[in-house]
Amino acid sequence: MNASKNFDTILELRLSGNLAHFRKFYTNASSLSYTIPPRTAICGLVASILMLPRDSYYQTLCSENLGVGIRIPEGTEHRKQFFTMNYVGDEKNINDVSGHKQCRLELLMASKEQKLSWTIYLGIRQGAEPALDSLEARIRAQSLGFDVYLGQRQFRAEIELLRKFSKADFSVLDTSEYVDSVLSKDQIAELDSSSFHINIERMPLEQALETKGKSSYRRSVRFADVVMETSGQRLRGQFSDLIELQNEEKTRISFL
Repeated sequence: MNASKNFDTILELRLSGNLAHFRKFYTNASSLSYTIPPRTAICGLVASILMLPRDSYYQTLCSENLGVGIRIPEGTEHRKQFFTMNYVGDEKNINDVSGHKQCRLELLMASKEQKLSWTIYLGIRQGAEPALDSLEARIRAQSLGFDVYLGQRQFRAEIELLRKFSKADFSVLDTSEYVDSVLSKDQIAELDSSSFHINIERMPLEQALETKGKSSYRRSVRFADVVMETSGQRLRGQFSDLIELQNEEKTRISFL
């Protein structure tokens, strides 16, 4: 995404919880999880807060109207572990073992008795979509609509507003010598850091609802190889298309 999009406000949020599962799009019987919430998961979370119906919000929350940046807090130690889950259809009696289906589920967990936590940045174009104009007030009041989850409904989450940046509080950078958030691999010209913990995951970034005959289905329409420093360290090198926030750290982020 081009960071020069005309966002008027950036909301800095903390998203946290005990367990998470963000299903990788290519996984099947064994459900693998991403290390961070993908942009599509953040859009689903925003839609839940705004009480937008399922599959109705893809255009409302497209990258033209909503920028999504994700930062891993410094010192983070997340880990993954497989569990075997028993699933049963609604029409089956839960005590009828013949109706159970087992699936290996990879859960994202925090280490050292911490919570899972990410800093989320949402860039908003005021007036672009009326529904988005109420997002800040809803989070401040903790009026969270259908509530917030980390990938699946059993993994309840907490979200809080840390800071609001007005248009005068951030600027667009064509190039930068450091970055503090996850970003697309295409934005990296050079990495200078010698000691870091890099992970690259291919993720869907945007979705659309398409109709074929009498059926409608959801389809991912934009992907990226997302690069992250999993311990939350600042990456140094040569990067393009970032936003600099006017805070003490001069935090620089990328919108996916």
